[in-house]
Amino acid sequence: MSMPQPIFVALIGATAERVDRAKKFFRLSTPGLGPFYLASLETEQSGSTQPLVQLPKNQITIWIALDPESFLAASLQHQVDSLNPRYTRGFYDELLPEPCVLVNIDQSPEESKRRLTDLAQKITSAWYASS
Repeated sequence: MSMPQPIFVALIGATAERVDRAKKFFRLSTPGLGPFYLASLETEQSGSTQPLVQLPKNQITIWIALDPESFLAASLQHQVDSLNPRYTRGFYDELLPEPCVLVNIDQSPEESKRRLTDLAQKITSAWYASS
């Protein structure tokens, strides 16, 4: 049995307040899964939410955006990361084919909660399937 590859996840919103609202519905607690980052488009750190520019480059496996602004920023960062020959999503390209996912938390809070919970389960399942 091989070791599962880490999944680096970023939950990103236009504001830290939006990220704080969403993070309670997105739980990744599997040991060894990989870092889980909270980020916003704001330039200042707010609690555990850091500015997007402070996230590690060429490492994020899946971006979960909470609004169209952060989805655009995540998509652009993923495109930049993809240009680096050392960046790879490995077999997560197959297990998690969308590197950037939009969960518009302001449109439908109940639907967003369900999608965030489902995404956390899907990411955990992909991690177990990678071993």
